Amino acid sequence: MATTTLGYEAMLGEIVRQDERKRDLVADTRRMSASVESSEAGNRLLVNIDRPEGSVETFALNPHARGQMANDLGIPKRYFDRMLTDAPGLLAENANHWLANEPDRRLVRGFKPGDSDGGIGVGRAWLSDRYRRLDNIEVARKIFPIFQDIPGLQFHQAALTDLRFHLRVVLPSLTGEIKRGDVVQAGLEIKNSEVGASALVVQPYVLRLICINGMTVAEYGHNRRHVGKRIEDEAIYSDEALAADDNAFWLVVRDSVKSVLTDLRFNEIVASLAETVHGEKIQAPIAATEELQSRFSLTDEERERVLTNLVAEADFSQWGALNAITAAAKASESFDRQAEMEAFGWDVAQMSTKEWASVAVAA
Repeated sequence: MATTTLGYEAMLGEIVRQDERKRDLVADTRRMSASVESSEAGNRLLVNIDRPEGSVETFALNPHARGQMANDLGIPKRYFDRMLTDAPGLLAENANHWLANEPDRRLVRGFKPGDSDGGIGVGRAWLSDRYRRLDNIEVARKIFPIFQDIPGLQFHQAALTDLRFHLRVVLPSLTGEIKRGDVVQAGLEIKNSEVGASALVVQPYVLRLICINGMTVAEYGHNRRHVGKRIEDEAIYSDEALAADDNAFWLVVRDSVKSVLTDLRFNEIVASLAETVHGEKIQAPIAATEELQSRFSLTDEERERVLTNLVAEADFSQWGALNAITAAAKASESFDRQAEMEAFGWDVAQMSTKEWASVAVAA
């Protein structure tokens, strides 16, 4: 899965560049057909869309869009992928049968083909015609200007993956001490997906200064699902077709951005994290990390990184365990997975006494 980690200016430029490449179409599935193109690089699934004016537009679906299409057609993803590799004709036959015989209207979100793509665009998502775009360019226009009104706010990191956009900013003037010498800094994460992988999320981001571990705090966040009115026409799914009075929504988002970075909100988070320093200590690190692996579906490699971090820091408290996870997150191949593991840190912090005991006394 492609990930681009960017500086602030480069991030804005990439958002604009991707927005200019977008090509989104909504159509009845009876006007769509599937085919498989084979090459030395492997097989790729194409979706061909008949346009009312007589033209045909073709998109090669990426893995995320293929998974959405498989789910929509009721074909198990594992079997769908196997057919693509081993029986491409069977995949096309199955897909075309259900597209024609269980008609519906679907939105294909794509990128326009480049000069060397032979007229075939990239299919980024296969979605309902009720999907409401809250795109990255819209987020940038509506939310980023708020940052100028928050003195001292600094860019921390950003990433654009095939699935999501992540932006983290921090406020160095707002800090708290979890235990003596262990300081955390207030921050904010904005997360969005243009392809149905997540809602638009605004949530606190906590940066631990000792080792620059980050953690997201979903409990205090705000999110907006990408659900809107049914699209009634079959024209290009354009900004004009989406024009609606959503000022109230953006005002709520703007207020959420500001409230996340207040002293009150941050102090609540710090107080909650400070509680994790006390209580039961881990007795058997290997067994404890195996329990954490089971709870959070960590891979074996991730579990080993968590164990290494836990033992190296020699902090066997709940606080030590959550930091072992967020430190391990930094070695993730995908920024999406890094962010997911950083969210696990807060999940550990919110464990009840009974839940934490099952980790601490695991044997």
